[in-house]
Amino acid sequence: MRRTFSASSFDSNLPLRFRGEVHSVFSKAFNIRTEEDELISIVASEKLNGPHRILLKLPEDDFISFGIKRGTKTVRTAQEISIDNGNFLISLEKAKRWSSQVEIKKEISAGKIGDAIFYLKIFLAEEKKNRVSQELEVRTQKLIKSIEEENSPKISKNVKRLIGFGEGFTPSGDDFLVGLIASLYFLDNSMFKYFSREIRRIINLKKKRTTFLSGKFLEYACQGKFSETILNLLKTIFSEDREDVENAAKRCLNFGATSGRDTVLGILSGLSLRTRC
Repeated sequence: MRRTFSASSFDSNLPLRFRGEVHSVFSKAFNIRTEEDELISIVASEKLNGPHRILLKLPEDDFISFGIKRGTKTVRTAQEISIDNGNFLISLEKAKRWSSQVEIKKEISAGKIGDAIFYLKIFLAEEKKNRVSQELEVRTQKLIKSIEEENSPKISKNVKRLIGFGEGFTPSGDDFLVGLIASLYFLDNSMFKYFSREIRRIINLKKKRTTFLSGKFLEYACQGKFSETILNLLKTIFSEDREDVENAAKRCLNFGATSGRDTVLGILSGLSLRTRC
């Protein structure tokens, strides 16, 4: 049975044309791996935008019930994406374009950054810790110290210890690195260019240490591309409206089992570096 859906929005950085196959399928999302080794995510619209992501409204059914399976062939033309030889079509014709590219902010006072650090510490203190999160903090503290010392060999060593550390499709260490890069990029920290290049280099050498999905998110982060939850938090965290800050932080913290918490820890670490470097 053929099904046709209209996308509500998509990332403007999405490749104009591609061929690939379904990489993984979940209830409210599935991922495509293209022949060029890019990641394309099709996500139910109750979720938020992200790099190379397409949002569409789903009925009560989910993607699994549609019979979409790993390995199914996919093709994108100018205005649509065809899956399983056209049995599942996604029209992009009326979809809104959204950009995952972060806007760099250079004029933020030390006082506002300090306030943001204060609030994030409060929100993180409410999160439960387990053995993985405790070990993550140990590893991240060593990385931050090596960055402060501008010790390149130790930075490389500590980044390697974070890539792929943890469980799930996006391990905790990777989520932390995405958050750290996001805050350094947003605040235009001078160390970002070097740090980004270093992570790119290590990712290319150590891809097998993490999952395909998580590796792509790290690559996108190095290109300044992030999810809407991260961008919203970065945009509102310096606001004087405490309620807006709290809502944005909670939305980010509630993403995934631990991904949100680990990402916010990375953002917090980046802001703290900005006050000291």
